Amino acid sequence: MKKNVLCVIPARGGSKGIPNKNLRPLAGKPLISYAINAASCCKLIDRVVVSTDDERIMKVAKESGAETPFLRPADISLDTTPLNPVVSHAMKFYDSMGFKADVVISLQPTSPFTSEGTIARAIDKLTATGCDSVVSITEIKHGHPYRAKRLLEDGRLQNFCNEFDGDLFLNRQERPPAYTYTGALYLRNRHLVENWSGKDMGLGKDSRGILVDWKEAINIDDEIDFKFAELILKEKT
Repeated sequence: MKKNVLCVIPARGGSKGIPNKNLRPLAGKPLISYAINAASCCKLIDRVVVSTDDERIMKVAKESGAETPFLRPADISLDTTPLNPVVSHAMKFYDSMGFKADVVISLQPTSPFTSEGTIARAIDKLTATGCDSVVSITEIKHGHPYRAKRLLEDGRLQNFCNEFDGDLFLNRQERPPAYTYTGALYLRNRHLVENWSGKDMGLGKDSRGILVDWKEAINIDDEIDFKFAELILKEKT
């Protein structure tokens, strides 16, 4: 059965690391336009909305093909605002407009390499399995959890993970693969958004992963990330 899918792209106006980051040109296009384009090209998504508190972002987002029917309220546009209240606000707005989403996908504009195919795979996985949520993950190539340490006050190192002594796994090939969230894509069933406790990530008891490569896992947080992303895009042309 076809589900109503709402895509929410959160894009605050303020950015401490890179001023106006979401509007910054990346290979000649505003950074936010990459996420909008990937979502718009996915035929499984019904509505693509950019949730922003900035009129300049609203204008560029609309020109890039997203819906921008509201300015996000100031009380959920803080540096410390979690993702869930932003998603919930957008979902309830569309409820009031007569479009009731069954699932909500959030895409980060700071992950410009998230592909249409990855988005479709996530939606297909949730539909096929009936799971609560699907998130994008990538393999941890450096800093494996088994090798993580605590730094004690006296300067001594202590294993962070007590399951195994990480120092026994000398070669990377001997360690079991470990994965982490990329932060680029979160797909949730409606009930998770409605019933979020405020104490966790709101992914439910059955959360599944979509594995992406290192490129799709890139998150632009500072100038070095931006230059790296530009280099990748130039190599493609």
